[in-house]
Amino acid sequence: MVSRLRIKLDLLLQGILLAILALATSLEPWRTVVIVALLILACIQITSAAQLWWWHRYRPAKTYLWFFLGMGVVLPIGLHFFNPLAWLCLIVLAIAYFSHTIYMAMVVLRRPRSFWDIT
Repeated sequence: MVSRLRIKLDLLLQGILLAILALATSLEPWRTVVIVALLILACIQITSAAQLWWWHRYRPAKTYLWFFLGMGVVLPIGLHFFNPLAWLCLIVLAIAYFSHTIYMAMVVLRRPRSFWDIT
């Protein structure tokens, strides 16, 4: 069972990094900040999906892991030939996983809490 603290922390980190991406994308001098934020976001999302799949046997996380693995293989080729399209695909995948995290947060935060969980 996914803890409330874990899902809140995951949602907060992903939200902050996506906000940095959204704010810095329009500014050309901040291109390195966007790339670093996107790579950190991808690492956080891969770690989150792997932890959900291995510890909690959450099957949709396995699908995202396969997508991330596929992007890891295809991204260097895509960056060489189709630079903007490759970054767009990575951003779309990050936003899709973030929306899935929001859905998981709604499910986890609506779960009834036991007496021992109240702190």
